[in-house]
Amino acid sequence: MGIKLVQDGIKPEDKNLAVNVRNYLVAGNRVIGDPGEGLRQTLSKLEEKLNSKEVGILDWGVKDALLDKQIALTRAGIRGEEDLCTYLATLIKYDDKLNGLVAFASLSYELENNDKDYIPDTDTLLVYGRNLLVIDAKNLKTKPGQSLMLIDGVIMDADKGKEIIEVHPSTHIWTKVMEQNNIPIDSIDGYVCIVNDTEVEIIKDESWYTSNTKLIHISELRSILEKWVEGKDNTLYLNMLTEIAKAQIKEEKDLSFNIDDIKRKFQI
Repeated sequence: MGIKLVQDGIKPEDKNLAVNVRNYLVAGNRVIGDPGEGLRQTLSKLEEKLNSKEVGILDWGVKDALLDKQIALTRAGIRGEEDLCTYLATLIKYDDKLNGLVAFASLSYELENNDKDYIPDTDTLLVYGRNLLVIDAKNLKTKPGQSLMLIDGVIMDADKGKEIIEVHPSTHIWTKVMEQNNIPIDSIDGYVCIVNDTEVEIIKDESWYTSNTKLIHISELRSILEKWVEGKDNTLYLNMLTEIAKAQIKEEKDLSFNIDDIKRKFQI
């Protein structure tokens, strides 16, 4: 299906990127970016740290359990982001109710002067008209029927009252980006999405419904997206899409899109 795209308000310095984004969309592609790229760069830093440890020939090698755990979690995170974007590409392509939805993968405005051991990024940012939806993918091992909830930025085992993993929503970052660039938005919401094939129970109490970052399972994603776009105008704005594309984490500093490579990646 075609899209409605307003092409006004492009900054002169952004025109080349805007043309690339426009051409990418006109070609029928709706998922832009390289899923897991931020975590791949994080993984590279962690592995470099692991390999830099000096162990003499007479020394007994002792594993760094914390570093090994960080590496394992990062690899799992990459798979989670890839699986999420592959599923998103399928939903956007075949679900007519989602016509006009565009997804960006692996975004960050904090790459410069970043001295952390990880890349602070947004896994996936969905755009529908002037509405934004941030999705943070979490590839977790869960037990069938396990109850989970999100409290104060931490995913909890609701049955045991045990912390599982911290999350760092980036809705506030994208609100600030749009404000700074005078790009109006109608709404911005966030989800933390458990990406696995195990049925879990998400506790949806009053705080879940009032929070701007909600915990969900990927099996719910289709119905949630259909409800999210319902009643909204799906007219896209190229200046907004271009501003988002500027934050893409790329392996190379080339701002062009390799359409054939993305098609192969998502099998579309």
